[in-house]
Amino acid sequence: MLGNRVKIAHEGLPYIGFAGFFAWLAALLGFTLLSLVLGLLTFFIAFFFRDPERVAPTGDRSVVSSGDGTVVEVGKALEPHFLNREMSKVGVFLSMLDCHVNRFPISGKIITTKHIEGKFFAANLKRASIENERVATLIEMERGEQVVVVQIAGFLARRVVSYKNVGDEVEKGERIGMIKFGSRVDVYLPLEFDLAVNKGEKVTSGETIIAWINDVSAKKAPAGEG
Repeated sequence: MLGNRVKIAHEGLPYIGFAGFFAWLAALLGFTLLSLVLGLLTFFIAFFFRDPERVAPTGDRSVVSSGDGTVVEVGKALEPHFLNREMSKVGVFLSMLDCHVNRFPISGKIITTKHIEGKFFAANLKRASIENERVATLIEMERGEQVVVVQIAGFLARRVVSYKNVGDEVEKGERIGMIKFGSRVDVYLPLEFDLAVNKGEKVTSGETIIAWINDVSAKKAPAGEG
């Protein structure tokens, strides 16, 4: 049924059209092998830019993964973009085969964003979190907790695309944007949250629970300059 088909992120349409056109042109000119290769490339690009629907877990205590892929970092780390304090960090590496549409880990309001120019190290390296090209987004929940999502470009990924603006109200599991061709997503959470994933686990954006919000009273922290 049409309603069950996997959607394609609109950022991928030019790439798919470009590869598909040359596959058709090669076939028209009789370059069968080249046409086959370009046809396979077109299929892979469409697969890479897939944008499936996701159903976030119900309830307001769960925090979901912002990216599809493998957890490469879990633990305490300094959040350097807005809050400049120690937080719990979950880093997820997205391979070329993972879906690259990212999602909000919690519901809340976008307080501020920041684009940081940088390098393009392999995204599974720890140094990528602080040295690579990235876009950081600060989200504040209704009860005051603040969460930071960082979309990080990788060795092949050279562009981070954001779908939302400062001041927007967002829902858990809603699309935040995407990173093209291999990347990483880091989520910084208050230390009071209970982490629910371990290094090496596979996670699904918008669905896999990476942390639980406990009953500790929320305390608003200043967003700082950004």
